[in-house]
Amino acid sequence: MSPRPPIEEKADSGAATSGSERTPWLARMLLLGFSLLFCLGVAEVALRLVGFSYPNFHMTNAVTGAGLAPGVEGWYKGEGEAYVRINSAGLRDEEHTLAKSEDTYRIAILGDSYSEAFQVDIDDAFWSVIERELLKCPALMGRRAESINFGVSGFGTAQQLQVLRHRVWDYSPDLILLAFVSNDVRN
Repeated sequence: MSPRPPIEEKADSGAATSGSERTPWLARMLLLGFSLLFCLGVAEVALRLVGFSYPNFHMTNAVTGAGLAPGVEGWYKGEGEAYVRINSAGLRDEEHTLAKSEDTYRIAILGDSYSEAFQVDIDDAFWSVIERELLKCPALMGRRAESINFGVSGFGTAQQLQVLRHRVWDYSPDLILLAFVSNDVRN
């Protein structure tokens, strides 16, 4: 058997090691994390500057299964384009007090996506037009009409009944309008 040649040890030539070899692993991960956060921040600012939004207007509800999320607002661009604002009570409407003044004729609107009306500006929704048109009605004898929109997309009459039982009566309406459309027959 022939003897093995001795293993040569390399002498440290004193050559400088590269910066990446000296940078600890944790520091590289932190730099990567901060870089990622910075890029996401720049993207967020850019999207806000161009007006891009994708808000989630809906939430789960123990009584009806679904509902509108209070305080959410943003652009809806599904079947139309309108700026949508959900009030503090979770209604696609202006803020309303529970107490009704003596000079008010209050109408509660129950319905589905036609009543929710995300596709149009709030001033063009049928329940807003009702308020304006009823100003001309002599039968109100000087009282103002106030409509409150309880419509939620996808609701059928069973869910609308639950809204009536659990929410509408709190507002003391004088009239309840059920917005029933042809597609509601299957619901």
